Amino acid sequence: MPPRRPAARLLGALVACIVSSLVSGCGSSADSRPASWPFIYATIIQPSCATASCHSAVAARAGVVLEGKDTAYQTLTARHFVLPGDQMGQSEILQLIQATAVRRMPPDFPLPPADIDLIARWIADGAHPN
Repeated sequence: MPPRRPAARLLGALVACIVSSLVSGCGSSADSRPASWPFIYATIIQPSCATASCHSAVAARAGVVLEGKDTAYQTLTARHFVLPGDQMGQSEILQLIQATAVRRMPPDFPLPPADIDLIARWIADGAHPN
């Protein structure tokens, strides 16, 4: 086998370093994302639920409108989908996204477990709007 050039060794070391850092992060149970409504709305609810075909102001499936952060919060709390401070996971939104209710939401694809856990943590912490 021909000797490796310095650039190839550097590239190999860099790839090994990246792979090592990725592997060491796998399985970590700590989720550093904030369990706050603004974050949850922007990263989970808006792209997964407040879509044109589901819970937008136009579609309003099942009379639920999740378009707009404040409207979504009011809808979820006023209709008791979210029970602030729920330590037992009884909030209907948790039952829907975990598919323990009659149907799973969103219906097209399950939310990642980390997203479900983040929503549960937000609810358990009091489901504050900020």
